[in-house]
Amino acid sequence: MNVPTILLIGLGLAAATTAVVGVPKLVQRDQEIEAIRELAKLARTASVLYVKPRADETGGRMVCQFPHGEIRMAPAKSCCDPSVNNGHGLCDPAKIEWNRTLWNSLRFQLTEPQPYIFAYQGSGTLGQAEFTLSAYGDLDCDGHYSTFRFVGHGDAHSSAQECLLGQAPVFSAVDADE
Repeated sequence: MNVPTILLIGLGLAAATTAVVGVPKLVQRDQEIEAIRELAKLARTASVLYVKPRADETGGRMVCQFPHGEIRMAPAKSCCDPSVNNGHGLCDPAKIEWNRTLWNSLRFQLTEPQPYIFAYQGSGTLGQAEFTLSAYGDLDCDGHYSTFRFVGHGDAHSSAQECLLGQAPVFSAVDADE
């Protein structure tokens, strides 16, 4: 007797269908939650770096800003790319260059394989400061991506003496079920 037959006998047809179809969806949900959790940690770190007084190269107080620049986790477009994956559609962290100034400033490095490419972009100062953090995932390697994003802004009332955030970074999701 093969495994599907055992499942059908032991669980009943409806439960077996849920078990067979539901497990991949549960794994996908866990991966999505983990990506959102990592983005939220990055958004908190970027926000702290904006409001926390820091010294510039000359030792003076740095103007309110999120880390400046743009970086992607890898040159790949997706974790389905053989140059970064582990053979299962998951990016292998060992194949990713983490010793980069922006990732270091955001204190970000993944240690476990996962299906999302992370990206960061930050610019501006004071009330014009903003950042965008994104996670792109093609969980079934079909060319369609789920995108999770946090966007943060400095407050218009920020000054050289006081760095203010008007609101928490805003979360959005595009095609979350892809």
